[in-house]
Amino acid sequence: MTSKLKKKPICVGSELIALDVVINGNPKVPLKLFAGGSCGNVLTILSFLNWEAFPVARFKENNASKELLSDLKKWNVHTTLISQTVDGSTPIIIQRIKKDKNGNSLHSFQFKNPDSGEWLPAYKPVLGSDVGKLIKKSPLASVFYFDRVNRSAIDLAKYYREKGSLIFFEPSSMQENKQFEECLKVAHIIKFSYDRIKNYSAKFTKQQVPLEIETLGKDGLRYRFSHSLSAEQWNTIQSYKISYVVDAAGSGDWFSAGLISKLAVNGIKSFDRCNESNVKKALKYGQSLGALNCFFDGARGLMYSIDQRQLTSLVKKIQSSETPITLIQKREDYEPNRKFSIGSLY
Repeated sequence: MTSKLKKKPICVGSELIALDVVINGNPKVPLKLFAGGSCGNVLTILSFLNWEAFPVARFKENNASKELLSDLKKWNVHTTLISQTVDGSTPIIIQRIKKDKNGNSLHSFQFKNPDSGEWLPAYKPVLGSDVGKLIKKSPLASVFYFDRVNRSAIDLAKYYREKGSLIFFEPSSMQENKQFEECLKVAHIIKFSYDRIKNYSAKFTKQQVPLEIETLGKDGLRYRFSHSLSAEQWNTIQSYKISYVVDAAGSGDWFSAGLISKLAVNGIKSFDRCNESNVKKALKYGQSLGALNCFFDGARGLMYSIDQRQLTSLVKKIQSSETPITLIQKREDYEPNRKFSIGSLY
């Protein structure tokens, strides 16, 4: 008698999902198109880590949407909560990877069409009036993830919190307003970069969210953890060291997805059972994924180059090594994108 297949955990995510146009400074490396944006990356990585992923977005019907949706579907990401409307927008972000005079990797973002000089399409949130319709066709989820502050995201977060989901909030900036405070009240985990939000600990001397994480780039991270919001000190975890960096973009998204995969398989029930040791292990796992992705072009280059079995092996290697590891063999399975003008995407 065969046993029933175990259901995969589900993550629903909202806000920034964009088409990444990745241009490497090496003329031999072809231009690549990826589904990107913080939310897009985190959910696609979770699908790679054997989760069911349901991004929420309001796109426009154009070639950028076709390329973006095609990449999401390649990784078995569900697109049923993504609409394409006349008043929607499919964000496009150009990412350039170059080397400085010392051979160090430089990553820059470009938001204008290099051919015409006009602004590329930007992000538009899901309308607050559409939340009710989205809820009706949305699955129950272990996790709800969001990375922007707006009414629809907050309302979705409140709904999922009531249903027992863990709420993961990853703001790119901190607005001192009531909506940001609403996000803190509904979230179980907040994660932000010191580069983007420098005054969080000064403004919030007392813990606001059960797990607060401040990433510090190559210097690792700081965190406060207490289910009762009683943590007084920030704890530091150093980053893993690697021998060279091809591209550091997306490392934070791998960290977020890795953390989610370890702490919230059964939603808030899983998180409520976590102690300091569980949280620290999950943080280190996320750090190891972020470090490994630095060997590849693009925010999710790792996924296109190694499989899950190899990933498990590399995580063990980087976590046990006392010296910076080197990823000698790199394989790129994705096909080079055809040549086209940026303007043809939108």
